[in-house]
Amino acid sequence: MENFLLVGMVLSGLFFGWTIGSHYTGATMGMAYGSGVIKSPLTATILIAVFVVLGATFESHNVVKTVGTGIIRGEDMTPLGAMVMMFTAALVTAGNTWMKWPVSTSQLACFSVVGSALAMGAPVFWTTTIVFLFVTWIGTPIMSALLGFIFTRLTDKVMKGRSEKSSRILGYALVAACCYAAYTLGANNTGNAVGVFFGLKILTPMKAGFVGGIVMAVGALTWGRPILEKVGKGIVHLDLSMGVGAKVAQSVTAHTAAFLGYPTSMNQALIGGVAGAGGARGLKTLDLKALKEIVISWFFTPILAGIVSFLLYHVFSFLLKVH
Repeated sequence: MENFLLVGMVLSGLFFGWTIGSHYTGATMGMAYGSGVIKSPLTATILIAVFVVLGATFESHNVVKTVGTGIIRGEDMTPLGAMVMMFTAALVTAGNTWMKWPVSTSQLACFSVVGSALAMGAPVFWTTTIVFLFVTWIGTPIMSALLGFIFTRLTDKVMKGRSEKSSRILGYALVAACCYAAYTLGANNTGNAVGVFFGLKILTPMKAGFVGGIVMAVGALTWGRPILEKVGKGIVHLDLSMGVGAKVAQSVTAHTAAFLGYPTSMNQALIGGVAGAGGARGLKTLDLKALKEIVISWFFTPILAGIVSFLLYHVFSFLLKVH
């Protein structure tokens, strides 16, 4: 039975990694695609795949450790609990991807861990890790908005009075910023899917990151287009200069969080960056109807993930007669 649960846990973690890769195509490459700098969805998703593997392999270890042993103790992690955590987060993420609603997979993953931990009766590090996670999640859009404002003003200042060639330069800069965002996605979000592999001592942080990066890359390539289209052409409306400012703000914010070991939302960082870029011009850059859907999902889906994880643990525990 333990081997069966371990296989189920591994498959659930890989499923979650696949859904993360498909879910964040818009948050990473949506601006370059929506602006027409990158014209092919396939090109956009290939770039995401390459850079997400690099970020996951070389810089995801801090987040892997946080998710694997920072929310509950490693010794309290059981194969059943780990399987339920990852399966819940994957299902909720897949549902939001199907509905084309960008959400925070970091919040989903962490609340799934908390839900299963409560069901197992395992102590949760509320006053340390969870508090810092909440601070990170609240601060992400705020910091990104501030940086988006600053970077857009700087970009405007640098490009002021330049020739038409500046548009081409900005286009290249936007693609580079989107590739940086894909790298940051690998660093910041891979641990959400494979942190339990480290928690159960199946893989080292670097090996877990590499495996997670591969399945995220496959997710982007196979089911990444719906969110790419939604974010790139349906939510944000920026010129190239604002796009560069917003993307750099998003990536710097999320990369900093990953470096500190706290997973945060690439989507929330993106929305903050876009709002800041718009503020630098005194423009309304967000589709308010689409933004309303996103904000509601930010609050609703993590709670849903925690409840589902709690209930699923009890259901599987009863059916399989294990704890």
